[in-house]
Amino acid sequence: MTKRILLSVLIFCFFSAIGHAQMATAQKNAQSFFGELGGPGIITVNYEYRFNGQQGFAARIGMGGYGFGKKGVFTIPAGVNYITGSGKHFAEVGAGICGVALSGNNTYFDNEKSGITGYFNFGYRYQPENNGMMYRAFLSPLFTPAGLVPFYAGVSVGLKF
Repeated sequence: MTKRILLSVLIFCFFSAIGHAQMATAQKNAQSFFGELGGPGIITVNYEYRFNGQQGFAARIGMGGYGFGKKGVFTIPAGVNYITGSGKHFAEVGAGICGVALSGNNTYFDNEKSGITGYFNFGYRYQPENNGMMYRAFLSPLFTPAGLVPFYAGVSVGLKF
Protein backbone atom coordinates (compact mmCIF):
# COMPACT_ATOMS: atom_id res chain seq x y z
CA MET A 1 0.00 0.00 0.00
CA THR A 2 2.79 2.48 0.90
CA LYS A 3 4.60 1.62 -2.34
CA ARG A 4 1.49 2.60 -4.33
CA ILE A 5 1.16 5.87 -2.43
CA LEU A 6 4.87 6.63 -2.90
CA LEU A 7 4.66 5.77 -6.61
CA SER A 8 1.55 7.97 -6.98
CA VAL A 9 3.31 10.89 -5.26
CA LEU A 10 6.41 10.47 -7.47
CA ILE A 11 4.29 10.36 -10.64
CA PHE A 12 2.36 13.45 -9.52
CA CYS A 13 5.62 15.33 -8.78
CA PHE A 14 7.07 14.27 -12.14
CA PHE A 15 4.09 15.54 -14.15
CA SER A 16 3.86 18.70 -12.03
CA ALA A 17 7.52 19.45 -12.78
CA ILE A 18 6.95 18.92 -16.51
CA GLY A 19 3.94 21.27 -16.45
CA HIS A 20 5.89 23.89 -14.53
CA ALA A 21 8.85 23.65 -16.93
CA GLN A 22 6.53 24.13 -19.91
CA MET A 23 4.93 27.18 -18.29
CA ALA A 24 8.35 28.62 -17.44
CA THR A 25 9.60 28.27 -21.01
CA ALA A 26 6.42 29.82 -22.44
CA GLN A 27 7.80 33.28 -21.62
CA LYS A 28 10.83 33.93 -23.82
CA ASN A 29 13.95 35.26 -22.13
CA ALA A 30 15.09 38.57 -23.61
CA GLN A 31 18.35 38.71 -25.54
CA SER A 32 20.20 41.73 -26.91
CA PHE A 33 22.99 42.39 -29.36
CA PHE A 34 24.39 45.92 -29.10
CA GLY A 35 27.27 48.25 -29.79
CA GLU A 36 28.67 50.28 -26.92
CA LEU A 37 30.69 53.49 -26.91
CA GLY A 38 32.33 54.13 -23.55
CA GLY A 39 31.92 51.69 -20.72
CA PRO A 40 34.63 49.27 -19.68
CA GLY A 41 35.52 48.10 -23.20
CA ILE A 42 35.81 51.59 -24.78
CA ILE A 43 34.24 50.58 -28.15
CA THR A 44 32.63 47.12 -28.12
CA VAL A 45 30.05 44.78 -29.58
CA ASN A 46 28.14 42.79 -26.95
CA TYR A 47 25.67 39.97 -26.44
CA GLU A 48 23.34 39.85 -23.43
CA TYR A 49 21.04 37.09 -22.20
CA ARG A 50 18.32 37.75 -19.60
CA PHE A 51 17.82 34.74 -17.29
CA ASN A 52 14.11 35.08 -16.56
CA GLY A 53 11.80 36.81 -19.00
CA GLN A 54 12.09 40.49 -19.89
CA GLN A 55 13.46 41.91 -16.61
CA GLY A 56 15.71 40.82 -13.80
CA PHE A 57 19.23 39.44 -14.05
CA ALA A 58 21.27 39.02 -17.22
CA ALA A 59 24.80 38.13 -18.28
CA ARG A 60 26.72 39.94 -20.98
CA ILE A 61 29.96 39.43 -22.86
CA GLY A 62 31.60 41.57 -25.51
CA MET A 63 34.80 42.42 -27.29
CA GLY A 64 36.32 45.54 -28.70
CA GLY A 65 38.92 48.22 -28.08
CA TYR A 66 40.67 50.51 -30.51
CA GLY A 67 43.80 50.82 -32.65
CA PHE A 68 44.27 47.14 -33.42
CA GLY A 69 47.53 45.99 -34.90
CA LYS A 70 50.97 47.01 -33.70
CA LYS A 71 49.61 49.61 -31.29
CA GLY A 72 46.21 49.24 -29.66
CA VAL A 73 43.95 48.09 -26.85
CA PHE A 74 41.85 44.90 -27.05
CA THR A 75 39.11 44.48 -24.42
CA ILE A 76 36.72 41.71 -23.37
CA PRO A 77 34.06 43.01 -20.93
CA ALA A 78 31.96 40.41 -19.12
CA GLY A 79 29.43 41.02 -16.37
CA VAL A 80 25.99 40.73 -14.90
CA ASN A 81 23.23 43.32 -14.61
CA TYR A 82 19.75 43.72 -13.22
CA ILE A 83 16.99 45.83 -14.76
CA THR A 84 13.71 46.85 -13.21
CA GLY A 85 10.94 49.09 -14.46
CA SER A 86 7.70 49.03 -16.37
CA GLY A 87 6.69 49.25 -19.98
CA LYS A 88 9.73 50.25 -22.01
CA HIS A 89 11.69 52.19 -19.37
CA PHE A 90 14.13 50.54 -16.98
CA ALA A 91 16.75 51.34 -14.38
CA GLU A 92 19.89 49.23 -14.70
CA VAL A 93 22.56 48.24 -12.18
CA GLY A 94 25.47 45.97 -13.07
CA ALA A 95 29.03 44.91 -12.36
CA GLY A 96 31.75 42.92 -14.04
CA ILE A 97 35.32 42.60 -15.17
CA CYS A 98 37.09 43.58 -18.36
CA GLY A 99 40.14 41.80 -19.71
CA VAL A 100 42.56 44.24 -21.30
CA ALA A 101 45.39 43.40 -23.71
CA LEU A 102 47.74 46.24 -24.66
CA SER A 103 50.07 46.31 -27.65
CA GLY A 104 52.77 48.80 -28.52
CA ASN A 105 53.22 51.62 -26.04
CA ASN A 106 49.48 52.12 -25.52
CA THR A 107 47.78 52.63 -22.15
CA TYR A 108 44.31 51.88 -20.81
CA PHE A 109 43.25 54.55 -18.28
CA ASP A 110 46.89 55.11 -17.17
CA ASN A 111 47.62 51.36 -17.06
CA GLU A 112 50.73 50.40 -18.97
CA LYS A 113 50.29 46.61 -18.61
CA SER A 114 47.63 44.17 -19.77
CA GLY A 115 45.34 42.87 -17.04
CA ILE A 116 41.88 42.91 -15.51
CA THR A 117 39.72 45.94 -14.71
CA GLY A 118 36.57 45.92 -12.58
CA TYR A 119 33.52 48.07 -13.27
CA PHE A 120 30.02 49.00 -12.16
CA ASN A 121 27.14 50.24 -14.35
CA PHE A 122 24.35 52.57 -13.20
CA GLY A 123 21.98 53.75 -15.86
CA TYR A 124 18.81 53.98 -17.88
CA ARG A 125 17.63 51.49 -20.50
CA TYR A 126 14.90 51.90 -23.11
CA GLN A 127 13.84 48.46 -24.30
CA PRO A 128 10.66 47.52 -26.16
CA GLU A 129 8.37 44.87 -24.70
CA ASN A 130 8.76 42.79 -27.86
CA ASN A 131 11.58 42.79 -30.42
CA GLY A 132 13.13 46.07 -31.51
CA MET A 133 15.73 48.75 -30.90
CA MET A 134 17.12 49.17 -27.39
CA TYR A 135 19.13 52.09 -26.00
CA ARG A 136 21.22 52.54 -22.87
CA ALA A 137 22.97 55.45 -21.17
CA PHE A 138 25.02 54.81 -18.06
CA LEU A 139 27.71 55.87 -15.61
CA SER A 140 30.45 53.24 -15.37
CA PRO A 141 33.10 53.72 -12.64
CA LEU A 142 36.23 51.67 -13.40
CA PHE A 143 38.55 50.03 -10.87
CA THR A 144 41.93 49.70 -12.58
CA PRO A 145 45.34 48.74 -11.19
CA ALA A 146 46.31 52.42 -11.61
CA GLY A 147 43.30 53.55 -9.53
CA LEU A 148 39.64 54.53 -9.65
CA VAL A 149 38.08 56.28 -12.66
CA PRO A 150 34.83 57.46 -11.00
CA PHE A 151 33.14 59.54 -13.71
CA TYR A 152 33.32 57.40 -16.81
CA ALA A 153 30.17 56.85 -18.87
CA GLY A 154 28.84 55.23 -22.01
CA VAL A 155 25.96 54.70 -24.40
CA SER A 156 24.67 51.63 -26.22
CA VAL A 157 22.40 51.01 -29.20
CA GLY A 158 21.28 47.60 -30.34
CA LEU A 159 18.56 45.06 -31.01
CA LYS A 160 16.49 43.26 -28.39
CA PHE A 161 15.05 39.95 -29.53
